[in-house]
Amino acid sequence: MALGGGGWLLLAGTGIQPFRRRLRSGLGWWTATALMLDWHLGMVETEDGRPRQLGPADAMTLARVWLVPVAADRPAPLVCALALATDGLDGALARGAEPTRIGRDLEGLADTCFAVAALLGAVRRGWLHRWVAAAELSRLGIGFGYALWVYFGRAQAPDPRVVRAARLTTPVRAAGLVAAGLGRRRWGDALVSAGALWSVLAVVRAGVRHRG
Repeated sequence: MALGGGGWLLLAGTGIQPFRRRLRSGLGWWTATALMLDWHLGMVETEDGRPRQLGPADAMTLARVWLVPVAADRPAPLVCALALATDGLDGALARGAEPTRIGRDLEGLADTCFAVAALLGAVRRGWLHRWVAAAELSRLGIGFGYALWVYFGRAQAPDPRVVRAARLTTPVRAAGLVAAGLGRRRWGDALVSAGALWSVLAVVRAGVRHRG
């Protein structure tokens, strides 16, 4: 965690943007992340309850968390590509070294925080239309509501097809953000909204199956 804070200070000290402009918010965000991890150290264990140290997969997830203030300021194509790369790597690394409970939960939180930050940053800079961001934020809200419903309302795991749809559409939505950052607003709008719609339809179908 000290490495993350030191990285912000170093980059801000050399005048690199948005690290200098976002220094206070970046350090505040990273401090909050460190406190959250400290409060949940008991979850740094494998699925069957064996203690384990944070590993490379967790580092990849935390790297995505570290990028959140950057994305909120300016979700440049490189930033979005790095986030997508860490998203792919953390899953592969976790499967090879037994995932931790905190890593499982932190991954979803990191994905959501980065997505929201990147969307707001893109809209603020005029790279995406507001309705596209609203569609993607609605997808996140619907997905969260569905997870709460199946976990607490029906005591079941989410439909694997919903999880699969979310994973399959992640590169589509990320490509939309990259396209938007490259000035391809129409492509950005189309890809982000298509990915959001695909995921929402998967949730709706899953809800119908659960009710049936």
